[in-house]
Amino acid sequence: GNLLLPSTSCSDDACTSHKRYDPKQSKTAKQIAFADQPDAVVKPDGDRDVVTITFGTGETSGVFVKDNICVGDICATGDFVASTSESDEPFSLVPFDGILGLALPQMSEGDSFNLVDCMIKQKVLKENLFSVFFGANDDEASEISFGEFKKERYTGEITWAPVTTPGYWQVAMSDIYLNGTQQKLCGKSCQVAVDTGTSLLAGPSDVINSLIDKIDVATDCSNYNTLPMLGFGVGDTRLELAPEDYVDKDADANECSVGLMTLDVPPPKGP
Repeated sequence: GNLLLPSTSCSDDACTSHKRYDPKQSKTAKQIAFADQPDAVVKPDGDRDVVTITFGTGETSGVFVKDNICVGDICATGDFVASTSESDEPFSLVPFDGILGLALPQMSEGDSFNLVDCMIKQKVLKENLFSVFFGANDDEASEISFGEFKKERYTGEITWAPVTTPGYWQVAMSDIYLNGTQQKLCGKSCQVAVDTGTSLLAGPSDVINSLIDKIDVATDCSNYNTLPMLGFGVGDTRLELAPEDYVDKDADANECSVGLMTLDVPPPKGP
């Protein structure tokens, strides 16, 4: 839910090996004291919040800054976290400098920390949405579009689904299908989060282990050509993946593995 940038106040290797935000280079930067008081500027020798945000691997700590934030030529004023420390893993190992969180405002530090919300309130978008296009492989670039979705990036009809619990982009899923056959893995319904930060399909251990058994991908790829379509019921639509979408196939080694992982999120957010 937040924009995180390494700042010049951070001397960790994870920060110094990347481009860092320097508030002294900005005429519009304001040091913000508290997340719940987005206009409370830090007084000389005054108190201020320090936040620590933890990820699946690693963590970052930082302070709050308000500034003009531009994505291409779309600009909005908003608050973000300027990191004062970052763990080596993963930040010293990754090519990107910071993280732009695109969750809903419930996941943000405060009202002015959600960049898309700031863009919407400041009326700088063509339409109040953003869209993500994932390249099918390493040869095809991925992209995020703010204020539109591009017709040339999809086929068929767009499926719209209401957010069930704001925070994550969380929707209800009626069931999982193999070759169009309902697997009855969801009971009344599954709750799923549409997530750009995870490269595998993740789910509760019991559901995922059952799916892995049912799909039964041979490690030597011997059954690759007979693997089923994997479908997810969202709204009135079945969203389907072909084996090439959900199987990681190493042609050189002739090895195949299924792109599913167990992830048990405890209540109240999960399962």
